[in-house]
Amino acid sequence: MKALVQRGLKRLGYTLYRDVPRDTANPLPVEQAAHAALLRAVIERAHVNCVLDVGAHRGGFHHLLRANGYRGEIVSFEPVSTSFAALGVDGDPAWRAHRLALGREAGVATINVARESNFTSFLEPNRFSVEHFGGSEVDRQEEVEVQRLDALFADVTAHVPAARVLLKTDTQGWDLEVIEGAAGCLQHVVALQVELSVRAIYDGAPGWLETLDRLRALGFRPAQLTSVGRDAGLGLLELDCLLVREGAG
Repeated sequence: MKALVQRGLKRLGYTLYRDVPRDTANPLPVEQAAHAALLRAVIERAHVNCVLDVGAHRGGFHHLLRANGYRGEIVSFEPVSTSFAALGVDGDPAWRAHRLALGREAGVATINVARESNFTSFLEPNRFSVEHFGGSEVDRQEEVEVQRLDALFADVTAHVPAARVLLKTDTQGWDLEVIEGAAGCLQHVVALQVELSVRAIYDGAPGWLETLDRLRALGFRPAQLTSVGRDAGLGLLELDCLLVREGAG
């Protein structure tokens, strides 16, 4: 009966959430729903026709976009061999993937593959991170190719005339490096989604205010902040930040 009521409400555009959630350390369902709604609105308002998914891991952002109604082009970038192999792009003709990392400088770099692969980063996890998330401990290292986005942009958007891009980066403390490597093509980026570090879990990661200041200087302003995780005291660890370019709507 409960499932039947929930399905009926869903068809009418409503969703029920528990008043007291079981897990407050991770994003609450109502936070995730708000993020999905704002993401859909930004894509529609800014007329996004191409999403560049940097740090694709195993395709989670692709699945969110498709579940949210986006049917346009998606280009994913994932450098780690096992994660890239798990993407499974063959089932979606508008989804392409490249096994490489993006950054400020082209070359070859060593990436720290964590015990839980979603913590994989070019940066070293700090002591708090390893104690709080056992899975962030480095399991092995891989040598990976790194390219600047602006050097690849014409090729990766060749299928999309007059590309209007949503650039999503989830690179565990490396997001500003990706943005700086996109300097020559940022005029085509009408929206961003980046991960912000509120309480550092990687050595050398820029703080959230530093990142927001830099993105503001580049002409972007926040549309939505969504928690990625909280510590034992319910203090924020990281945020997903959705941003829009001034005048791009």
